[in-house]
Formats: sequence, C-alpha cells, structure tokens
Amino acid sequence: MTTTPENALMTGPSSGGPAPTPLWVWLLVLALAVLAIYGGYTAVSNYQRYYDTETARQAIAVDKDRLEANVTDLKQQVEQANKAKADVETALKQSRADTQTASDQVGDLQGQLAAAQNKVKSLEENAAAAEAKAKQAVDAKAALEKEVESLKGKLNEIQTKLDQTLSDLTNAQQQSKSPPAQ
Repeated sequence: MTTTPENALMTGPSSGGPAPTPLWVWLLVLALAVLAIYGGYTAVSNYQRYYDTETARQAIAVDKDRLEANVTDLKQQVEQANKAKADVETALKQSRADTQTASDQVGDLQGQLAAAQNKVKSLEENAAAAEAKAKQAVDAKAALEKEVESLKGKLNEIQTKLDQTLSDLTNAQQQSKSPPAQ
C-alpha cells in the first residue's frame, strides 16, 4: 500500500513515506477548535444578553407609557381638586358674608326692638299718668292704649322677625362649620 497525504495521518510513520504531521499543527488545530467553541459560546452569551436587554427595554417603554398616562391622570385630578378647593373657599367666603349680613340684621333688629320696648314703656307710663287725670284724660288714655296695642303688634312682628333671623343665623353658622359634602 502506498502512503498518500490523505491516509498518512491514519497509518502513522511509514518507511519511505511522507513524514507525520508535526505536533504543533495538531495543537494549532486544537487551539483553533477551542477558539471556535469559545467564540460560539461568547456569541450565544452576547445574544442572550442582547435579548434580555431588548426585552427589558420594551418592558421599560411600556412602563414609561403607563407612567406618563398616570402622570396625566394625576395632573387632571390635581386640577380638579384645586378647582373644587377654590369652589369650596368661594362658598365659605359667601357663607361668612351671609353670616355677617345676618348678624348685622340681628343687631339692627335688636336695636329696633329695644327702641320699641322703650317706646312701649314710655307709652305705658303715660297711660298710667293719664288714668289719674280727669275725665278728659280718659279719652286720651283710650287713644294711647290703642297706640300701645299697635306697637305691641309691631313689637311681636319684630320679635318674630328677630327669632327667624336668629334661627337663620344659627343655621348659617352650622353650615359654615360643617365641611361641604363632596
């Protein structure tokens, strides 16, 4: 059998044939195989990192969109809350102004009541003095008593208005103290 370069590696050294392949060539082939395996492993590892990174980037993009929508919703809620707060503050100011007006009216009505009471008292004293007088005074007394009754009716009307105003003031104060319903 003749040795050819293809079967020289299989047969080993033979007499008169080509020399066997040197060891450094086999080591070089082995090193190249190791480098090829390492390169393949590195490529697979890098692809896996790229895939993981791309997956994470897509998840972050989805989260970013969701967070931006949440921020927009929260901004709208803050605007609505600020508007509601402004409305409540306006209503509170109006309620305080109404309370002050009612309080002023109560003060005016109390002054009118005191004046009417003083006038009634004065008229009653005059009526008592007229009773002591002669027969002429009897006619004057009757007139004064009619006026006193008229003033008492007005006094009762004023008292009724005062009671109503005090009731309204109390209701307004209770409403201004209680938080508005939302």
